[in-house]
Amino acid sequence: MQEQQRILKGVALLSVAALVAKMLSAAYRIPYQNLAGDLGFYVYQQVYPIYGIVMVLAMYGLPVVFSKQRATLLSRGEEEEAKQLTSLFFYGYLVAALVLWIITYTQASGLAMVMGDPQLVEPIKAISFILFLFPFLSVSRGYQQSKGELYSTAMSHIAEQFIRVVLIIAITIYFVSQGFSAYQIGAGAAYGSIFGAVAGVIVMTMMTKGTWLKEAVFLKGFSLKKAAGTYVNISKQSLFICLSSLLLILFQMVDALTIVRLLEGYGLSSAEAYVTKGIYDRGQPLLQLGTVLTTTFTLALVPMVSKAVALGKRDEANQFQQLSYRLTLIVGGAASLGLMIIIEETNHMLFTNSIGADVLQVMAFVIILSSFFITLSAVLQGYDQIHLPVIAVVTGLVSKVVGHLLFIPIYGIMAAAYSTVFAFIIMISYLLFVARKKRVLYIGELNNFRAILLLLGVMGVVSLLWKNGILSLGIEQTRINDALVALSTVAIGAFVVIGCLMLFSIFSEDEWNAIPKMNKVRSRIKGWCKR
Repeated sequence: MQEQQRILKGVALLSVAALVAKMLSAAYRIPYQNLAGDLGFYVYQQVYPIYGIVMVLAMYGLPVVFSKQRATLLSRGEEEEAKQLTSLFFYGYLVAALVLWIITYTQASGLAMVMGDPQLVEPIKAISFILFLFPFLSVSRGYQQSKGELYSTAMSHIAEQFIRVVLIIAITIYFVSQGFSAYQIGAGAAYGSIFGAVAGVIVMTMMTKGTWLKEAVFLKGFSLKKAAGTYVNISKQSLFICLSSLLLILFQMVDALTIVRLLEGYGLSSAEAYVTKGIYDRGQPLLQLGTVLTTTFTLALVPMVSKAVALGKRDEANQFQQLSYRLTLIVGGAASLGLMIIIEETNHMLFTNSIGADVLQVMAFVIILSSFFITLSAVLQGYDQIHLPVIAVVTGLVSKVVGHLLFIPIYGIMAAAYSTVFAFIIMISYLLFVARKKRVLYIGELNNFRAILLLLGVMGVVSLLWKNGILSLGIEQTRINDALVALSTVAIGAFVVIGCLMLFSIFSEDEWNAIPKMNKVRSRIKGWCKR
């Protein structure tokens, strides 16, 4: 019982660490853009997907699968085999990292040419070194998780992101003050990310007293045939597990590889295309923050779905499933609609001017779509339908690429935003179709969703009236004034949503109790009202 409680506390801490890390990862880009400008922001966003893919795999992919296999061996008392597995993976992924680094580093000029900007060579070379950290981060985390020890993983993840953010901002401030170019600043930010990952490895090693490293470096009984089969199996499972988490990063990779060249086909000069891509990239931190906010509440229900399915309690699983959809629509819908209403003011508040607000307004709609996709994917995984989100992601990537190729040369950067929206609609439609076909989809009573749409409508109208009322006073559109307009509108919108949740019968008492995070907020609000 104590062991189970310890593991549950570790899972909770790891979830909090992931949330903090995602918020840090999204928030630092705002001061970075303010310091480096749209061109500097563009440079870093072009190479960021390489970092993002490695770190997601090292956090959510390989450690999960590796830890399960190692834990199985330990439960059988096969300690030598467990040690062999640890060293096998460490050296295997070290070799893989070396090969991928050689390819990335030596072909940096070719990759830069594909991206449409030869000056990206140095930033690409800089970020390529992150590959060497992958074996250390993934194997150490998987090693600890196989023992049910998640505290060190959580602490190393927070340390990694905190050091990374501090270094990126510090390096950027120094480079800007010294007059360095946007590409040098981008390379400096890349090195900041690498040193952050190094800090994560150091923290992990110190907290575990190097036990994982001692086991990893001593290779015994190596079999190339056995190793190759195991690597392929683990890699496949790892990708399946974290592909949904990789989705936004993979979309960013598509953007990095296609947008600049296609904008040149639209008629922009290279310099104009770089800056336009940087303005388009302003949407990424907004999407991340909005999605984190939504999934923080909804994904807390997914383990309950999995548990109910495992116990054969189909009705209970269905209840948790439809509850997660309602939460996604409320939180994600409010975030998307609210951001669309205040996008000009938010753009000016966060990114120094309001250029590209029309593109960001379209991208704001992606918050609700991506949140719903992540929730639906997680629910389907709870029903052991892990392959369906993978098919959906591949379909979405193909549709986004096709959308870029067909429409950016005609309609410009706006086509990239709409391509993202349509890709998510296609992915969600596919998942809904196959989930219904396999009879694992349960949406619940439509009246509940009508009440939510009414809630969002009231919030939208009140927020819009508040914003337009302030603007009608004729205040000067300075950055501070726009910040006041945006933040006050957010506050009014949140107040309306909370009030409607209290007034409308959207959730029953049992459902409130089933949403721990939301129920705590509700209890506090009730306490304040009684005072």
